[in-house]
Amino acid sequence: MIKYLFVLTSSPKDFYCEQTVVAIASLRDHNPGAFVTLLTDDKTAETLTGPRAAIKEAVDELKILTLDEKFTPMLRSRYLKTVMRNVVDGDFLYMDSDIAVVGDLSIPKEWEGGIYAVLDFHTNLSKAINRKKVLNNAKRMGFSPILNDEIFNGGVMFAADTPEARKFFETWHELWLYCVSKNFPYDMASLAETNFKFGYITQKMPGGWNCQLAYGNRFLPTAKVLHFFGSRIVDTCGHKVPESMNLFLPKILRKDFYTNLKNLPVTVNADKSISINAYYDDVILHAKEAFEYQTKKVGAAGAYIIRSYAFAKSLAWLYKKMPILVKPLALLGKILG
Repeated sequence: MIKYLFVLTSSPKDFYCEQTVVAIASLRDHNPGAFVTLLTDDKTAETLTGPRAAIKEAVDELKILTLDEKFTPMLRSRYLKTVMRNVVDGDFLYMDSDIAVVGDLSIPKEWEGGIYAVLDFHTNLSKAINRKKVLNNAKRMGFSPILNDEIFNGGVMFAADTPEARKFFETWHELWLYCVSKNFPYDMASLAETNFKFGYITQKMPGGWNCQLAYGNRFLPTAKVLHFFGSRIVDTCGHKVPESMNLFLPKILRKDFYTNLKNLPVTVNADKSISINAYYDDVILHAKEAFEYQTKKVGAAGAYIIRSYAFAKSLAWLYKKMPILVKPLALLGKILG
């Protein structure tokens, strides 16, 4: 049996719990009967009360680890992610919370026994926009210069339950702790170094298994998982978003889609499917169509622009500083729509 694994570190002040509920709802929409595991920490577990308690009903297995109380939320999340293989039994497909599942996630037979992920930014390191940063971070930590030219995105990972995979994650955790000791708490450099130490055993998934929207337009037609990245979720600062802005800002990329969920009842049905209300259920079920609509209206090149980090940051700045300038975009969206 394959487990579909999510890791949660959250408090009532953020919207990571709500993001995870949306992610699980999308998983169950397209994969009824999926076995869902949630791995969390003791501080987060204490907050899963009231409306936040629904997430406990929505999963089939809840695992809680007691961590050092001095750990920041960021350290807690990275800690859980790097130990997950050794505290969750069985093969699993791990997914970040800032995703929407949009297809069948049945695991291919050829993946049995392996570790799989998608290349970061859907490209080799030599062509990646962050190449210098990655290499500098590796050098700073005294790590390998990444000889195989591959850096994997940790947002979606398949890991079989094998002694080798458990040792891989044990090493990843140890290297991450080393990075923390050097005041570098991020997990990607340690993941790359672990892959080097294990002879580059991580294998490539097809891009659609982790369609990183800012760079994965070519994988959208075959996408199974859309990966938003937290920084691409735009806060509209309470301003009403015209329907014509759907072209530039699909509902599932709006911060209030998650923050408003804090005050809505979440129903977990007998089959573990999730119902919120007609609006939410429709947006979650049809997440892929929203991005296909973008491509249809503005073409591949235009979609690349409006899904870029630069566009998302610019749009966020407009909503925060000069919302009046959103109106021309809304007009353009109306014309294109």
